[in-house]
Amino acid sequence: MFSDLVTILGDLQASQDAYISALPLWVQWWMNWMGIVLFLGSLIFAFVGVEARWLLLAMFLTIPATFLIGYAVGWNNLWGITHLILWTPVAIYMARRFSQIEVKSVYGVWYVLALATLWISLIFDVKDVGQYLLS
Repeated sequence: MFSDLVTILGDLQASQDAYISALPLWVQWWMNWMGIVLFLGSLIFAFVGVEARWLLLAMFLTIPATFLIGYAVGWNNLWGITHLILWTPVAIYMARRFSQIEVKSVYGVWYVLALATLWISLIFDVKDVGQYLLS
């Protein structure tokens, strides 16, 4: 049973890697940027602010959610639905708390980068999911 799960997860990872490697280079760079700012940044700043902890939780939930989407329908533009569901509430929460953030601090600089990255990513995701649903 456990070995079957490991095999399935390995196959999902391989198919996700193949999908990502076929994407345009700028999209791969954007995904790396998101990983650094959103995941690594929230991991580092989770000890500083509650906003980073909420973002970190959303990032951790995104991993199994994208695997489920990939397993259910394959790797395609529907992948962005996981971001829309999990990141939108965090983006709204962070935007509402923006006035309480000291933007001239290290945490504040990360916060601005993370918030901008979230919203830009969500715009791409709306486009991608919309294209998928309309095709």
